[in-house]
Amino acid sequence: MIKNYFTIAVRSFLKHKSFTILNVIGLSLGMIASLLILQYVKYEQSYDTFHAKATEIYRIQYNQWQSGKLRFECAAAVPAVGPALKNNFPEVKAFTRLFPVSGIASYESPTRGVISFREEKMQITDPSIFEVFDFHLLKGNKLTSLQGPNKTVISQRIAKKYFGDADPIGKTISWDGHRKFEVTGIFENIPDNSHIKFDFMFSYETLNKETQNNSETNWGWYDFNTYVLLQPGTDVKALQTKWDEWLLKDRGEEWSKYNSKQEFILQPLLDIHLHSNLLQESQPEERGDADSVYGLTIIALFILIIAWVNYINLATAKSFERANEVGVRKVMGADKYQLMKQFLAEAFLINLLAASISIVTVRLVWPFFAELSGRKIPLDFMIQPDFWILIGFLFLGGTLLSGFYPAIVLSSFKPVEVLKGKVLHSFQGNLLRKSLVVFQFIASVVLISGSVIVYQQLKFMRNQDLGIDIHQTIVLKGPGVIADSLFQQSLEGFKAATLRITGIKSMTASSNVPGDEIFWASGIRRISGGPENYISGYTVGIDHDYIPSFDLNIIAGRNFDLDHPNEKKNVILNRAMVISLEFEDVKSAIGEKVHHGGDTLEIVGVLEDYHQMSLKEVVTPLVYRYTPDYASFLAFKVETNDYQLLLSSLQEPWKIFFPDNPMDHFFLDQFFNRQYESENRFSLIFGIFTLLAIFVACLGLFGLASFMTLQRTKEIGIRKALGSTSSEVVILLSKGFILLVMIANLIAWPLAWYIMSNWLASFPYKIDINPALFIISGLGVVIIAFLSVGSQTFKAAQVNPAQTLKNE
Repeated sequence: MIKNYFTIAVRSFLKHKSFTILNVIGLSLGMIASLLILQYVKYEQSYDTFHAKATEIYRIQYNQWQSGKLRFECAAAVPAVGPALKNNFPEVKAFTRLFPVSGIASYESPTRGVISFREEKMQITDPSIFEVFDFHLLKGNKLTSLQGPNKTVISQRIAKKYFGDADPIGKTISWDGHRKFEVTGIFENIPDNSHIKFDFMFSYETLNKETQNNSETNWGWYDFNTYVLLQPGTDVKALQTKWDEWLLKDRGEEWSKYNSKQEFILQPLLDIHLHSNLLQESQPEERGDADSVYGLTIIALFILIIAWVNYINLATAKSFERANEVGVRKVMGADKYQLMKQFLAEAFLINLLAASISIVTVRLVWPFFAELSGRKIPLDFMIQPDFWILIGFLFLGGTLLSGFYPAIVLSSFKPVEVLKGKVLHSFQGNLLRKSLVVFQFIASVVLISGSVIVYQQLKFMRNQDLGIDIHQTIVLKGPGVIADSLFQQSLEGFKAATLRITGIKSMTASSNVPGDEIFWASGIRRISGGPENYISGYTVGIDHDYIPSFDLNIIAGRNFDLDHPNEKKNVILNRAMVISLEFEDVKSAIGEKVHHGGDTLEIVGVLEDYHQMSLKEVVTPLVYRYTPDYASFLAFKVETNDYQLLLSSLQEPWKIFFPDNPMDHFFLDQFFNRQYESENRFSLIFGIFTLLAIFVACLGLFGLASFMTLQRTKEIGIRKALGSTSSEVVILLSKGFILLVMIANLIAWPLAWYIMSNWLASFPYKIDINPALFIISGLGVVIIAFLSVGSQTFKAAQVNPAQTLKNE
């Protein structure tokens, strides 16, 4: 019997080839989109799950309050927090701190000479890191490899990079020339789906030795990513309450002196990648976004549902062509349930074919989609049980959801009426088809409007005036291997040499450049007036060329100047900091004294606010100190487009003045705009799958229009015979569909506005949604729908009525 069901199904497919092809294409595209997007979602949700105790690991989030106002929320805490938790709460099994650093790493090879590279992924950390996390140590002892000062554990990648095939254990590697470390272990390269990545672990005792244990007991230095491993079954809320009470008891008196408060919140490890957007995040450029993940999930469901809706609409519309078949079967003894099984078998085969095509297609496009998403989604996701369970769900779910209703409709025809030619279109059936068409185009209008708003917001952020000139700027990363006493002399010589190079307008040295997150944090307080206590602020170290080079606007006072010999005793603030210090206006701040970082400084200038970071962040209060003897970045303003020649010209003076340092460069506008990479990817993916959703919807509308037109062939012939023009026939046959699309627009516009307003609410600087956008999107969908329907109705309207009426 089952064989008979499938034999008849195949015959039906061959008889109705266009119907079959439309359904297979629509279902295949729905499954392909769902599989790709849901695998991306799975990957985003897999961050840090490779740690066996991931659900028991928490990061300490640091919130600073001043005078009752929240000053900042930071991913890095103070170094004293970890020991305080471990020593006072039995629920805390272990803790570890990671202090991010960077610099020049070098190894003197007996065969290859000095090998040196600039390394950005370095961490100073406790030995307990191997107890808290599951970073796999390939060589070395977990308990002792980071015990004591000047020990380092390196990744496989670094071992190969510096030591080739030689065994690195026991060898010495240098960091910034004057720090020597013994290699005591090698760890497996950290997986890509980790929120924190590094290639070097330096022993924490090294930092304790250099800071005279300040890195163990300090409650103000917040640069330490601190993680705790809790005992299994710990009530986290209860622990947080006890911890807050302990802090108030132990630190409350200190806080009251400065009218401040510190919060240290237990943040689940598995929430960090998608839900955390704090200051000093690890790998901020790789941070995920829960809203984007949810948005893409909804798109995947929309496309899949639209494909299923297409099948239901086409199958029920086609059902009236098969009415005689059903009538004959019932007369011959077939019951309703046998007929339902027959039509479910057809849905089964079509979904099976669509699933097979989707599996092959997903395998082919997987590398391209991974590149598009910006994630290294492993291909072995396709051999994991989750993938095949999803395939099974899409296949069986699609078979039942798309096949069940048409099967009921087809099997419910009464044989007597059918064989007399009295099958009528039921009101309920027409209403359902129309409702499903409306749903399809509600989804289409929402997706079009959403993708346009995402694009407009991204364009707004990229094109907004930053208040600072980042164009035509080449930046070199500052040298690391050089004695402090020689730095300023070497820097001045290098600057003089480079300014003689054709095409270079200016050079400035600073601790940060636009787009680089500032970690230099210090309290600042007015000597007289203003807030009673210190307020938190971030500091940029600059020279006298920084402000003119970046075309910053001085709104009061002056710039740092070589003619003033004691500029290190002076300070410049931005407008936001002047407001935070409660000066009456920017001019009244000039000449006032402040305490900052243990120094008493005079305010000599005020800068207009500009965007140090992307427009995803609010402008923060900033302090500018004069630091001509220190620079992490050397920025060159250039007036040439021959960048390769310019970089080649910079190589010679660099080698003369900083001989032991590799020269690394980047273009400042590209560096700044990297902050929008995740939004760029989301916008592109959103746009591609929106087009796919519209295509699938139009595919169904095209098929539905074809069958509806076929059913009205004789009506068209009569109308043509009575004098109707082709255009009148096209309008007559299309208006029903266009009306449905118009209804979809009226429902979709407020829905799209609500969804996208909520999405935009997360941006401090955002576009205003223009109502005309929804009208244009709706009009676009109407035109697309008209073209889909009109192409079929026009073809039918062109047929000679004599051909359609000759048998009447």
